[in-house]
Amino acid sequence: MLRVENLSKIYPSGDSKVTALGGVSFDFEAGRVTAIIGPSGSGKSTLLNLLAGFDRPSSGRILHDSTEISKLSDAELADYRLRHFGFVFQNYNLVSILNASENVEFPLTLQGVPRAERTRRSKALLEQLGLGHRLTHYPSQLSGGEQQRVAIARALITNPSVILADEPTGNLDTRTGKSILDLLLKPATEGKTVVLITHDPAVAELAHTILRIRDGQALTGEF
Repeated sequence: MLRVENLSKIYPSGDSKVTALGGVSFDFEAGRVTAIIGPSGSGKSTLLNLLAGFDRPSSGRILHDSTEISKLSDAELADYRLRHFGFVFQNYNLVSILNASENVEFPLTLQGVPRAERTRRSKALLEQLGLGHRLTHYPSQLSGGEQQRVAIARALITNPSVILADEPTGNLDTRTGKSILDLLLKPATEGKTVVLITHDPAVAELAHTILRIRDGQALTGEF
């Protein structure tokens, strides 16, 4: 279970302050997919960044199981995120000087997994995602859909209990986007928590729960 309680984020803006997120409480349940939707500037990305620990809340709590991750030190949070969270960025965020296999291996490198084991696991996962023939190709040599699959493999390689995805199909054509979405929905059937931001109603309709964000406030809907 990933839970936020009365979560707020306020940014300074000159002599005033801007409330990007105001008092959001929500349970992101294990084994379910939650789609976060809302207009641009509504606070969706702010919420996702807080969940991932890329930013700190101004107030409120973020809990994963029994751990209040919003209270962890920066070093503790980085380690916790590495062990429990996988993140899929909208623009892939692949390392340009690493090939596909090395990009996927990177979190395992940070975990201290031996090279042979890293390579074995990366190859097996990329083959599962239909990229066995692209292991040694660099991001610049991959299509958008292939880069997104590498990014998803990187998010899944540590077997995280929480997967966070920011517009995972936003830069892709409909057919490729559907295949990418299928890859992200599967972990929920294995008991993992999947949270994704989307502007696509068709994507949102496939989620178990929709969290609507508007002006930093939240409304929910069960499907």
